[in-house]
Amino acid sequence: MDSQGPGRHVGRRGLTSPLRAVRRSLGTSMVLFATSAGIVLIAVLLVAVTMTIRNDVFSERRAAILTDAHQRTVAAQAAFDVATVDTADDLATTAQAQLAAINDSFAGAGGVGVSLRRAEDETATTVINDLTTNADLVALVTDDLVAQVDAGQAGTEYSQSVGIPDSAGGTDPGLVVGARVNLPLAGGYDLFLVYTLAPEQHVIDLATRAIVIAGAGFLLILIIGLWALASRVLIPIRRASLAAERLAAGHLNERLPVVGENEIATLSRSFNNMADSLEAQIQAWENLSKVERLFVSDVSHELRTPLASIRLAAEQIWQARNEIHDPFAARSLEILMREIDRFEQMLSDLLEISRIDSGRVQLRAAEADITATLRGVLDLVAVHVEASGSPIRLHAPAEPVVAEVDVARVERILRNLIVNALEHAEGSPIDITVAANDDAVAVRVRDHGVGMSPDVVKKVFDRFYRADPSRKRTLGGTGLGLSISLEDAVLHGGTLTAWGWPADGASFLLTLPRRLGPDATPGTFTKPGPLGVVPDDAPPVSRAGTHAVQTDEAAPVSPALTPSPASRRSDVDRNDDAGIAGPNGGDPEAPGRGAGVGADESPTAKTPEDALARGQREEEHP
Repeated sequence: MDSQGPGRHVGRRGLTSPLRAVRRSLGTSMVLFATSAGIVLIAVLLVAVTMTIRNDVFSERRAAILTDAHQRTVAAQAAFDVATVDTADDLATTAQAQLAAINDSFAGAGGVGVSLRRAEDETATTVINDLTTNADLVALVTDDLVAQVDAGQAGTEYSQSVGIPDSAGGTDPGLVVGARVNLPLAGGYDLFLVYTLAPEQHVIDLATRAIVIAGAGFLLILIIGLWALASRVLIPIRRASLAAERLAAGHLNERLPVVGENEIATLSRSFNNMADSLEAQIQAWENLSKVERLFVSDVSHELRTPLASIRLAAEQIWQARNEIHDPFAARSLEILMREIDRFEQMLSDLLEISRIDSGRVQLRAAEADITATLRGVLDLVAVHVEASGSPIRLHAPAEPVVAEVDVARVERILRNLIVNALEHAEGSPIDITVAANDDAVAVRVRDHGVGMSPDVVKKVFDRFYRADPSRKRTLGGTGLGLSISLEDAVLHGGTLTAWGWPADGASFLLTLPRRLGPDATPGTFTKPGPLGVVPDDAPPVSRAGTHAVQTDEAAPVSPALTPSPASRRSDVDRNDDAGIAGPNGGDPEAPGRGAGVGADESPTAKTPEDALARGQREEEHP
């Protein structure tokens, strides 16, 4: 069975290839249809015309042969009537001479032989032998023809079509004409005259050959004409298709030549108008995007100066907090210190997002052990791990998992994923799994906390998105952490995918190629990678909630266009406790999670309690 399988597969592929070519090419379809129609038309024409010519020629020739045979039969009968015979030998001699005369005289009319045989119902006592001018033609006289002549009337000719042997071993069409004659003393005898139709068959063959040649020429002209017409129509269409592809690839100056006033020219003008409109719109959007990026960058930079002054003043007040006896003022100071830290983190994240959106980010590639990098991140967030009460369970191979990455960005991704899991694990264990194959490495962070609904999974990488705005954040964050993590993964040519289910926790999977491209460009790996985003202990019903956010390989961005962010912005209003929040249109009661913590978040705690503890340590160790 195995040896036959490939053969069947190849055969099936060979059969489907022409059909695929026909489906993909309108010109080929038109030519194939015209060829099929032409062949059928020529076959019908050939059969109809040939049969008409054959019937007409045969009818006319048969009538002429019957007339000639009638005249010769009458002449032979007259000769027998006037002949003086006394014996059978005299009759035989006379009959032989008459057959020879007929054979010599009717060759010009197509005659090839004459035969004379005694009628089956004749009872005369005088009998002569059957006579013939060509013994090979005796077998052409059939019993049916003999029966017709015997049963017919005297002076009436009867005919039958036969095949006459030729010198080449084949047969030519012919006609045998039979009639009754009366011989002196011997009575009734049947006279058979054999005529050939070879000249008429030659005429029919010439006509058939001429029709075939004319039909083949017509078919060839039809195919060439249709191919030329199809090419004239399809070449502009193909040109328009290629121009549309180039336009989609970012070549906004692509235009089609306009020739004439026909439908093709109208199509070209419409395409050019569309291209002009698209170029104008994209240019306007690009200018607007540049303005937005410059605004974000400038505002972020400009806000650093007053923020530094505010932080300096706040720290001075914080150092003198023991002199503040009003509980409300003390609480306000704690909130102020927390929001200053958050504001500073937000400015850093906005600057990073601005750099990514501008397309000016360059990776700093280096060989790194992903497992060692992960352990280093766990050491940095040890304070958060201890405060959350969620044990970390690391599942990593014993051998190093080496990949070419930007270590700082990978550390930021891992830190965001771990801190995000700590935020929502609610004291449950967190499983971190490291896996690798020949061309990719993967890290999955799985918590067993509140989880996410499928709707939240689809939006979890949106900037500033929070599924449950009322949920209190214990580790700070700006709502940009997961968005920046996704951007960092895409810069490596990797993917960052999410899975979650209410009350069953969530899972985030980072997959990166082992090798980057030339000059630290994004690398590639074979999908789906060494590890799946859905954990083994996930409920079966929850596997439909998997959502992957990754680069769009089907629609590459042209360098002619300004690079756009890989993550999505939610189309609904946001309004969290910092003025930017999750959507109002979702289900606020569904378990969810925030978009993560800041990309450059410090490993030390930023909560009011941590700030208070930091102040106490400063007092104890001035």
